[in-house]
Amino acid sequence: MAAGVVVNTNISSIHASRVLSTNRNDLETAMARLASGKRVNSAADDAAAASVALKMKADIASGDVAVRNINDGISLFQTFDGAASEVENILVRMRELASQMNNGTYASADRTAANTEYTALLAEIDRIADNTAFNRTAIANTALGVQIQLGAAGTDKVTFNTADLNAAALTVNGTSVTDQTNSAAAITAIDAALANVSTARATAGSNINRLGFALSNAQNVSQRLNEALSGLQDTDYAAESANLARGMVLAQAGTAMLAQANQAPQYVLTLLRG
Repeated sequence: MAAGVVVNTNISSIHASRVLSTNRNDLETAMARLASGKRVNSAADDAAAASVALKMKADIASGDVAVRNINDGISLFQTFDGAASEVENILVRMRELASQMNNGTYASADRTAANTEYTALLAEIDRIADNTAFNRTAIANTALGVQIQLGAAGTDKVTFNTADLNAAALTVNGTSVTDQTNSAAAITAIDAALANVSTARATAGSNINRLGFALSNAQNVSQRLNEALSGLQDTDYAAESANLARGMVLAQAGTAMLAQANQAPQYVLTLLRG
């Protein structure tokens, strides 16, 4: 509805002021996004995106911890495998001594000397088993189930097993090479122990390989979540720079038009002068 020529209500000024306020808000939004680097600086900018971004941030943080967890798990089983490798080397030397002393050409003094080394090697197996630790947790003196968190979800965890490397668990405790009979029995026991250590190392190796694949997957998930989060909350500088330029032009034009609108009522004086 067209209005007459009035003074009390400056419709043009009100309209220009409203448009200027809207343009000013758009300009401030563009400035905030360009300054912060974020498209969503408050929930009011995009409530749905803010809600989704919050969940993604939590999953990303937990996923990054899972990556560290997996790396720690790999290090743990590499530590165990290193200990098992040394026990394996010791058992090979013990079998060498047992094979040597199973021969009838050695005197009692020779067997005593060989048994001294053999006994020391048995003690070293137990020392390695009892003192091999990761983060001050013994990992080789009992069959241990190590639960590792592999992802962001609370249920995404798997238990990985180590083995007992003590001489008693390997069935070589109490063996000796003091005579041919004991030496022959030691050979049989050591063969069984080598098989047990081989199994333990194979288990550790498979755990390391499985954790390696889990690590790659966790890193991929983290990357994709970061990409999605970037799309939700990061500023598109090309678009916002255009918005800033547009907003500045509109703000200047709106200010000029508001000034013109405020001058419009003075035209009434022309009518009154006749």
